[in-house]
Amino acid sequence: MNESVTRSLTGVVFVSIVVFATTFDLITAIVLWIAVLLQGLKEYKRLNGAPLGYLLITLAVVSLWAMGRPFEAWVGWDVVAFLTWIWANDTFAYLGGRLFGKKFIQRGLAPKVSPNKSWEGVFFGAIGAAIVGWLWMGNQGVLLGLLTGILSTLGDLVQSAVKRRANVKDSGTLLPGHGGILDRFDGLLIAAPVVLIIRIFIS
Repeated sequence: MNESVTRSLTGVVFVSIVVFATTFDLITAIVLWIAVLLQGLKEYKRLNGAPLGYLLITLAVVSLWAMGRPFEAWVGWDVVAFLTWIWANDTFAYLGGRLFGKKFIQRGLAPKVSPNKSWEGVFFGAIGAAIVGWLWMGNQGVLLGLLTGILSTLGDLVQSAVKRRANVKDSGTLLPGHGGILDRFDGLLIAAPVVLIIRIFIS
C-alpha cells in the first residue's frame, strides 16, 4: 500500500479513536490516556533518554487529561479542542513548509536537530493553531492556539533531539506511516502543562 495512503488511513482511525474515547465518558478517557502514557514511557525507554524525560511525558499526559476537569463534570471536548490546536499546528506547518519552506529564511529552524523544519513552517503552523483556537474559544482561543503552536514545535524539537541521539527515525512502530505514540504526541510535552496552567488562571 502507498505510504501516503497508509499514513492517511492510520491518521483517520487514530484520531477517531482518540476523539471517541476522550469524549464518551471519564472511564474511556482514563483507559485511553493511561494506555498512551504507558506506551509513551515504553518508547522513551527504548530511546535511552534522560531521566527527566519520563517526568516530562507523564506531566504532559496528566495535564492534557486534567483539561477535561476530571474532578467535576467530565468535559472531554475541552481536551479534544486542545488536541485540534496541536493537530492544526502540525498540518499547517507541514503545508507551509512544503510551499514556502526556506524561501524567505534560508537557514532552517534547527538544522542539527531537525533539518527539514523551516521558520516558514513554524509561522504557518502557529497561525493554523490560532485559527482553530478561535473557532473553539473566540479571541481567547487565538492567543492560546498561537502559544500552543509555538510550544508544540518546541516539544517536537525536544523529541527530535532525543531520537537523533538514539540514531532512530521514529520512536516506535505502533502507528503505520506515523511511527510511535511519542511521534504523534511530542507536541504535548511542553504545550500541555503550560496551556493547562494558563487556562486555570483565566477560567
